[in-house]
Amino acid sequence: MPGAPPPGGPGGPWPPAPRRGSGGKGPLIAIVLGVVLVAGAAGGWMFLRDGDGAPGSSIGSVQDRRDPARPPTTEPVKTDEPVKLRPITGDQLCAAIPDGVRKTLVADGRYGGRDVSTGAATETEKRAACRWSNNKMDVGNGVIGHRTLSISVEAQSTERQNVVERAKERFDRDKEAHERRVNVRDGKRVDGRTSGSAFGGLAELKYGDASYSQTSLGTSGIKAGVFVRQGPWLIEVSYSGSNRTGRKYPSGDEVRAAAGKVAELITAEMAKDAGKVKLDGPCAILTVKDIESAFFPTVSGPSVSGNDGRIQQTTCTWNLREPVAHRPGEEYTARGGELRVHMVDWGDGDLGSKFQFDRDAKKYDRYRAKEGIGNDNIHIDYEPRRELSGLGERAFAVVSATTRPGRPDEDPMQEILIKVLVGDRTVELVFRGTTTGGGIVGAGGYQKPIFESSVAQPAVERLARAFLAGLK
Repeated sequence: MPGAPPPGGPGGPWPPAPRRGSGGKGPLIAIVLGVVLVAGAAGGWMFLRDGDGAPGSSIGSVQDRRDPARPPTTEPVKTDEPVKLRPITGDQLCAAIPDGVRKTLVADGRYGGRDVSTGAATETEKRAACRWSNNKMDVGNGVIGHRTLSISVEAQSTERQNVVERAKERFDRDKEAHERRVNVRDGKRVDGRTSGSAFGGLAELKYGDASYSQTSLGTSGIKAGVFVRQGPWLIEVSYSGSNRTGRKYPSGDEVRAAAGKVAELITAEMAKDAGKVKLDGPCAILTVKDIESAFFPTVSGPSVSGNDGRIQQTTCTWNLREPVAHRPGEEYTARGGELRVHMVDWGDGDLGSKFQFDRDAKKYDRYRAKEGIGNDNIHIDYEPRRELSGLGERAFAVVSATTRPGRPDEDPMQEILIKVLVGDRTVELVFRGTTTGGGIVGAGGYQKPIFESSVAQPAVERLARAFLAGLK
């Protein structure tokens, strides 16, 4: 239905935590994974050959990079002591590449930009990615082309493996998969086909604890990347491009050297002592202690995403869930939800922050007057918008409840949004979930978890003040 809202009330849909190989459409696609069919050009396959002394490259795995389901085992797997994972965000990955290096690979321009994401941030799992692209870059000698540089890192432990053991197993498994898809050797197709994506042989490298590379040719041009295992971390770097004028592709040696240089810098960054690295940027303003103090334990995060285009945006998301002591087999519920902070720097102009703030205020007033918005699948009701004082230049709060008309037995999903105008920025803080109740089902005094705006609003206001105080 035209005009119908996305699920999730005034805060809009929650951005999923990006995971490499998950197929999700996050703000950042660090590595293009699909195998695509292209018109083959035998001459182009020569670009997949490694030059003398040039580093090799690799592109993202065609397989889903999450662990497959495993059968249960009756014998416990012995693991070493847990490894402390350093904080890492997409911004930190980007910052590890000096501007002087990066601009020679992907120049700034009207038809390009930078995307960052931090897909997970728990004690047992961390993911982050950074990507630059320019679709109309002057690559020299009057040639115009597109160039993309992508970086992603991840580390994760499981119940059966610590983070280093898992990294070793995943690295070896992915390497075998990449070897199986090789269909070009010594510049010639060896699979009997004359079209389709072409994958060169693997080249061993000397970055980190183990590394290798592979080069490919497809519809997006020639792509070179590097896979590295550095302690608990799996690192992927890819550099790709094609030309609109002049020679159709950059040389294989060119893209391999670029991917290798970036991989060297990222490997050094990820080798830093975990105790000496701190989270930075807007998403570092609120600490886990701040959020737990305003709500309740236990908090994990943040996941981070951002865009550095003309309008700069940053989104930070934390998960909240109160632990419930229980015996094996006991049924229990827990209060919890998600907290999201979304900051937009609108810059100057007639469509800047004040215009956007006023437009949203009128939007929620209109939704309230219409007795909500929705369609046959989803409906969102809004309480009256309330002006707030003491937050930025102006601020308001809106409480909403999302229901599904076809599922009358389901409880509504409720949330509170607080929107603040501060200079050229707007800041939204949204809590969605439950604030009261939980425990052992059937126990004396048990209450099913519910959302209470009288609890949620003071907590979110408190966090809004702390966040605004920390803005530079």
